[in-house]
Amino acid sequence: MTNYAHVQNGVVINIVVADEEWVSIQDAPTEWIEYTDENPAKINGDYVDGVFYSPNPYPSWERDEDGDWMPPVPYPTDVYHDWQWDEETLSWTTAQNQ
Repeated sequence: MTNYAHVQNGVVINIVVADEEWVSIQDAPTEWIEYTDENPAKINGDYVDGVFYSPNPYPSWERDEDGDWMPPVPYPTDVYHDWQWDEETLSWTTAQNQ
């Protein structure tokens, strides 16, 4: 059995464990892409140029040249707080100021 991702328009819409025979009888077998633990697929993630990417965590974040999602404001350097992204204010917040 093999891991497959159902990809439509570059977006993973489903993942399954199946054999090649099952994939071959699907309506659009070419939309089923094999994936591995080294390059895992995630539902709502992207598939670009043979690489699976994790889903976008927030609408304001953009992917960098390495394919990692980056916020519009860099992560704070203050390591003494547990920072969380606030999409509404497009800023980092802590439990103290929520």
